Amino acid sequence: MRIIAGSRRGMKLQAPPGNAVRPTSDKLRGAVMSMLGGFLSGERVLDVCSGTGAVALEWLSRGAGEAVAIEADPIALEVLRANAKHVRLAEHLTVVPGDALVQLQKLAAAGRQFELVYVDPPYDAGLYAPILAALPGVLAPGAQVFVESRDGLPETLRVGWTHLTQRRYGGGWLDRLQWPEDAA
Repeated sequence: MRIIAGSRRGMKLQAPPGNAVRPTSDKLRGAVMSMLGGFLSGERVLDVCSGTGAVALEWLSRGAGEAVAIEADPIALEVLRANAKHVRLAEHLTVVPGDALVQLQKLAAAGRQFELVYVDPPYDAGLYAPILAALPGVLAPGAQVFVESRDGLPETLRVGWTHLTQRRYGGGWLDRLQWPEDAA
């Protein structure tokens, strides 16, 4: 696993041992960046259930202005922080330890807003619906949200969103959603 492109292109990233964390593959991160035009222009980005931090670090390498990574697993947090330090992006990444739903509420209460969000919770944790319900509190109008899942998001979880794409990549699915420009 590595940073694919940008200022930290080719730098290797580590993953925790075992299967507790499922890092987002280079191929999938590349697909997301292709959908976004390859590079970013100072966007504020949020990586929910960040794991190794690969998505947030990729976005920073490609021009994001600010990145926040939420992660609850203590071992993954150690790896995430080590990866950020190794690729010399620690000063641009805010690591938020703890439960994703609690941390999303805190970010919303602080008035934080993001233009790009990546959501990749453990597949069987039952977090997709509550995270998607909590996200509007931290989204800038027109924000794009990428959701990695085992089976693709069902239509019931897409209500209220503009659903842009759903594609299969390897063993998982990626849904691209957009928060309406006129959302309050």
